[in-house]
Amino acid sequence: MGSGSRINHQHHLVAPTAGRTLTVPEGTEGITLDEAHQDLLGRVIRLGGAVQSGQATPEEQQRFADLRDEMRTAYGTEPGDEAPGTATGVASGGTAQPAAGAALPQEWGAPEDRAVQRAAAQQVLDETLAEHQAAAALQVQARDRWPADQDVSYEENFDAFRQAYQAARDRAARGEEAVPFLTENATGGLGSREGGRGFGLEIEFDVPDADYNDRREAIGRIARDLHEAGLSQDAYQHGYHSQAQAGYTDAANAWRLEQDCTVAGELVSPILYDEPDSWRNLATACQIIREHGGRATVGTGGHVHVGMHDFDHEVGNHNRLLQTYQTYEDVLYRLAQNPGSPNNRHRGTNWCRPNRVPAAGYSQVRDAAGANYHGMAVNLSAARGSRSDHGEFRLWDGSLNPGVIQAQTNLSLGMVAAAVRQNPAGPAHSSLMPLGSHRAQLREAGLNGRRLSGDAWRSSTLNFRRLVDEVFHRALDKEQATSLFAATRWQQR
Repeated sequence: MGSGSRINHQHHLVAPTAGRTLTVPEGTEGITLDEAHQDLLGRVIRLGGAVQSGQATPEEQQRFADLRDEMRTAYGTEPGDEAPGTATGVASGGTAQPAAGAALPQEWGAPEDRAVQRAAAQQVLDETLAEHQAAAALQVQARDRWPADQDVSYEENFDAFRQAYQAARDRAARGEEAVPFLTENATGGLGSREGGRGFGLEIEFDVPDADYNDRREAIGRIARDLHEAGLSQDAYQHGYHSQAQAGYTDAANAWRLEQDCTVAGELVSPILYDEPDSWRNLATACQIIREHGGRATVGTGGHVHVGMHDFDHEVGNHNRLLQTYQTYEDVLYRLAQNPGSPNNRHRGTNWCRPNRVPAAGYSQVRDAAGANYHGMAVNLSAARGSRSDHGEFRLWDGSLNPGVIQAQTNLSLGMVAAAVRQNPAGPAHSSLMPLGSHRAQLREAGLNGRRLSGDAWRSSTLNFRRLVDEVFHRALDKEQATSLFAATRWQQR
């Protein structure tokens, strides 16, 4: 994909979803599966992976055989036919029994067309089982790559955290950028093209104190300079979400300036990886916007999309991501604040509402996706179990500071990676800190607005120190995140 290949989302389809057209063998037409059949496929997939790996219990093996027989009826096969989804080396068991409500929907066509439907079902399940195994292998790799010993633990070594914090404050006092910006190995492998995950940025900006004509002129100059710098393919401002409609690519010149009704403009990146050119292009884009009057005002947001190609149909991965967010919610909203914002205030939660996660988690991926939608801090509406899945971190404030954007990107990547690396129990620390918790605690202790020291300072920073220990192993990443922590303040609900 280094040459700027178009990302083929259809090719990476893992499981059918309601209303989704499937790819079927040549000479046939696409069909759609309703939600009941999607659930059936999902159950077979989950058990099939365990059976093929030899980890299924006898009860699970029998349940897998029963479900495949249910599929046989649901897809219109006759007794004795090969059950759709029968995998190599896995014997079909039991006798097909009519499943309650398993009759084919009328829109699936006449009985003579069922061979086409069976072929489509076979292809879908074969691809799904293969990608399920690939995702499971990637999750094992993620756990194996995580070093047994971190460079430093901020939970255990408070002095290391304190030194990084003070270094950031010293840089700011000298008029330097508090948050370092790196161009080489900025994510410690989290965003690498090989073995990491891709990410995308949406950078909102305004042109304050300008009338309509001046604002349009500024946007025109920004579009022109982005094109002349080789970042965009034309010198125009496109419509809202036009990048998504055109299809995402990793081409270096695929940055696109779009309209957004809430701000002057939004710059949407191509698919990025942790490579020097990606970071240099980000810095150039931010500079061009600033040079023509663009600013990250209190009304602007910054969104980070992170690939979830290895999350698969395992809803536990999605639950762990959301549980990690919920555990550190107050810390994350602090880190989401634009360090240059007036009064050290986050822009508010109108467009990034706090997520709420059931105590027992979600039972299906589609439930997690449906409940955590666009407009929430962590948007999982694009989660379907496919290799093209991604999550969107919407809580970050707008910023035109490359170091701040990079630090927030690194945190987003780290949280997603941690979800597939963690043990099934989820985050190591289950105590929840919802938005506003630290401000409330300080207010109750009569310390609100004061500079903390001693045990109060150690206690107030514990949640942050645990977060960086959980998502990063490199001291460098923890130092960058600490710099952002030093430049921001606790937020209120």
